[in-house]
Amino acid sequence: MTKDRSKSVPRGRKLLSYIRSNLLSSSALIRGPFGDRRVVYCDFTASGLSLKFFEEFITNEVLPEYANVHSFLAGMSCQTTSFRNDAKAIIKDAVNATDSDALIFVGSGTTGAIHKLIHNINLSEPPIVFVGPFEHHSNLLPWRHLAQKVIRLKTNTDGGVSMTYLEEALKAESKTAKKLGCRMLVCLSAASNVTGILVDTNAASSLVHRYGGIIFWDYATAAPYVEMNMNPAPKNGAENAYKDAIFFSVHKFVGGPQTPGILVAKKKLFEAGEQFPFQSGGGTVNFVRREHTSYFKEVEVREEGGTPAIIESIRAGMVIQLKEAIGSKLIQKREEELVRLAWTKFSQCPNLVILGGSKAKRIAIFSFLVRHTREGLVKVNSSKQRMHGPSGEEIKDDNCLFIHHDFICSLLNDLFGIQSRSGCACAGPYALDLLGINEELAISYEDTLISNPGFTRINLPFFYPDEEIDFIIESIIFVAKYSWTFLPFYELNQKTGQWRYCNDKRSDMGKHLSNITYDHGVMRWKKPAQKSAGPVPLTLRECLSMAASLQQSLESVLRQSTCSVTNEKIDRYWMRSKANYLRWFLLASEAAADARGLPRPVPQYPNTGSPWHPGCIERCFCPDLAKRDNESLSRLCKYTSAKVASAVTNEKCVYPNNAHKGNHFVNSSSSSDSSMESQSGTDVICVRRDGKQKRGSPNRNSRARGRASRIGRLGACERYPITFQLPRGLIRPHRTQSSSPARYVHGETGWYSPPPQLLRSTIQALRLFSMIHPGDRILVHLSGGKSSMALLHCLHAYQEILQRENPDPGGKGVFDMGAVVVALAYENYDLLPLVNYLKALGVTHYYEKQDMNHYCSHSLDLCSSLKQKVIYNVARRYGYTVLALAQNLDEMAASFLSSVFNNGSIQTMEANVELKDLNLRLIRPLAFCREKTIAEFVKTAGLPVMKTACPICEQSRVEQVRLKEILAAEENNNPHLFSSIISAISPLLHLSSQSDIVLESDTTSQTKVITWTKPEN
Repeated sequence: MTKDRSKSVPRGRKLLSYIRSNLLSSSALIRGPFGDRRVVYCDFTASGLSLKFFEEFITNEVLPEYANVHSFLAGMSCQTTSFRNDAKAIIKDAVNATDSDALIFVGSGTTGAIHKLIHNINLSEPPIVFVGPFEHHSNLLPWRHLAQKVIRLKTNTDGGVSMTYLEEALKAESKTAKKLGCRMLVCLSAASNVTGILVDTNAASSLVHRYGGIIFWDYATAAPYVEMNMNPAPKNGAENAYKDAIFFSVHKFVGGPQTPGILVAKKKLFEAGEQFPFQSGGGTVNFVRREHTSYFKEVEVREEGGTPAIIESIRAGMVIQLKEAIGSKLIQKREEELVRLAWTKFSQCPNLVILGGSKAKRIAIFSFLVRHTREGLVKVNSSKQRMHGPSGEEIKDDNCLFIHHDFICSLLNDLFGIQSRSGCACAGPYALDLLGINEELAISYEDTLISNPGFTRINLPFFYPDEEIDFIIESIIFVAKYSWTFLPFYELNQKTGQWRYCNDKRSDMGKHLSNITYDHGVMRWKKPAQKSAGPVPLTLRECLSMAASLQQSLESVLRQSTCSVTNEKIDRYWMRSKANYLRWFLLASEAAADARGLPRPVPQYPNTGSPWHPGCIERCFCPDLAKRDNESLSRLCKYTSAKVASAVTNEKCVYPNNAHKGNHFVNSSSSSDSSMESQSGTDVICVRRDGKQKRGSPNRNSRARGRASRIGRLGACERYPITFQLPRGLIRPHRTQSSSPARYVHGETGWYSPPPQLLRSTIQALRLFSMIHPGDRILVHLSGGKSSMALLHCLHAYQEILQRENPDPGGKGVFDMGAVVVALAYENYDLLPLVNYLKALGVTHYYEKQDMNHYCSHSLDLCSSLKQKVIYNVARRYGYTVLALAQNLDEMAASFLSSVFNNGSIQTMEANVELKDLNLRLIRPLAFCREKTIAEFVKTAGLPVMKTACPICEQSRVEQVRLKEILAAEENNNPHLFSSIISAISPLLHLSSQSDIVLESDTTSQTKVITWTKPEN
């Protein structure tokens, strides 16, 4: 497809007005509490509306001759089949499909298309799957159950998908995929259904194919607005930019209700379906014998089992035909006009927060929140005096809260008839990023089961006239400014989540199928009595004027002290709730107090403002925040561990002052994605806050910026995200250092619960690197050092967590654990006390003593290899499948430096090594644990530590100590050193598969680097 299909722009523009006048809802009314309102539908992102001329054609031309397409020899069936084949041809032509592409109608839209793809792809091993940052749950959840790991891509400085990050991840993972013999699948959305931000599909497709990947495109949001091209011609260096598959939901188009989803994919992807299709049944079979079935070879026939959605697929062809008649170029041009118009007007509303920012190219989809602060109230009422309390004291500005998104949705409906959507738009991870909610805070909301954060979403339809577009935008601005004054007059139904005006006495006016009767031999239905609360505004401008008059009247009533708050019961609940600190929305009683210039009610449990704020993780557009200073902005983000960079008003890129807080990383883009791009003064980005960061040091700040720009290269492909949270309640509370750790008694000596920091880091490594599988038998090497003792107790604590997570009496989800102690026959090398300790714990253990007298010379290589052989023999003898070693993060870092300094290579000890020939895996669960944290735990718990050590191994400590001194000196200057090291070495820690092995050791470090080489004959 090299050119747009529209024959003329005038015809296309004429079609736009024709479409608007033929919407079936064009004359529909909403019976609201303030009077009737004409429907203004702004939720085409979720689902389109029917068109009169489509339904008339189907009623008059299609349905009278409708028949099943399986009876293709009969006349009516021939006509129906012809219509359906026409629809397929129209759609194939529209997406530039070739003979190598198959088009399949799928029943449940995008969701059905993805599951059909998963069934048909021939995967010998679980794939490595890359998903975009915007993905809808439909394009995210199925892959989580299929892939061996899912890599979520990051955004660039504009808010779009970072192509640099994608390339780095592909480069790193292509090596892993080759080693494991699996495929790389990339699944991206062509546009976000939350922000409308677009992705360069040709550039991404070309990049993925360059690294041998397969790319699938979710066009569910973008399809009605952009060109879809399965096989684009090479352009601007984008070679091999073809799509392996695209899928979209036609019901999101105008005229699209009651249409199926569409999957267009390369026929070669359907190999696995040749044995049996995704949905076996009539229409898929070539011949069925008593004990054998042969299916059609043609993919398009084989994958449409049963009677297909015949009328629906014909309607889908008509919908795509209409889009092609308008022309994608005209639609895109109109979308750009709408976006520019919206930004111009939204920038005049201080407390309106548009998610995603204004920098990235997007279609006219906007998700927003409404901020409310006393400061904003003073600005609105700038002609009045500042607010004072009953004793004359000035009421200071409070922290920011938001107006509940569900209430905003209800108010747009009641005042203006605007149909919007509230919630998270089925894109949970991206929504959390946009709102500025980190994982820890998300867990808090999930655990407390309180009202979930969200936003309100609208789209500006390209076929609406300018007058109607202006009305929608001005209505949003009105609600952003004055919605808080309506809040005390609305009541929340906690069961349904609906907000209703207090004086709305209307009963249920909904239409129900139960109103249909056949009592008199004909179909009749009773329409509900719909008593109007007021006349329909004659014009859109009159509707806005009526809303303004109503707001002034309600605010006047609200200022009276005798006015009661409707939602008082809900407010009392929050005032007494321990979860009040999580509340992010304004209460009716607080709005009433603000209107009257009184202090807000004092809750039993304090609320200091929303614990999150948009802009802390992803870009947002907010004129008010852009004018705020750094100090006031940082207060907004205290619970999201974030600090706001300066609201940029010049042409400089925002760099974080530091890149880490609590194991959360900020990854800077590079190359074209991080170029010094001009940023609007109304776009705000917050970056991670760290209380330890000192001010006023230019050198320190420049170093921090340098580090930030480097983090997120190869090591930050998010193959193993550093952030990991445990479900609340799984980690038992750990007491302060002055008291003993929690103790689980078994005999005279008990188990100790590691502190949360240590246990969390251990479980993070265990789960992110998939170290332990159900039924594993793990052999822990106990050397007598602090790390091995800590490892023993951490693994036991993890056993208990798994038992609570999987209360199966058979223990199928839990692993077995034993310990091995290897003693070399040197003087003062006595590890027998460990045996007594293991007996007291009840741990299965093995004590192996190795006689050294048989060896004429001793060396570090000999010492290490002897230990390793003994451990391996014990594991093989007693049926263990996993060997657990106790190297910690400090030792990993020292090994990394040793490899760079002494060997000229970049390597370190791997976290999870699969020894295929030995049927064993070697794991290092303490890979993310700091040595000082381990030492504190061992000291506090009083765990036995053997001071004796092998005299040969002791010689290697000199190099180890020197490297650790280098790291310690750098850590004094850079508190986030080990966070950066984790990011750098993460690609080196992944699960590897080895064969033909001999155990060797790295002589430059106390910590042995296990390498595997082919044995000599």
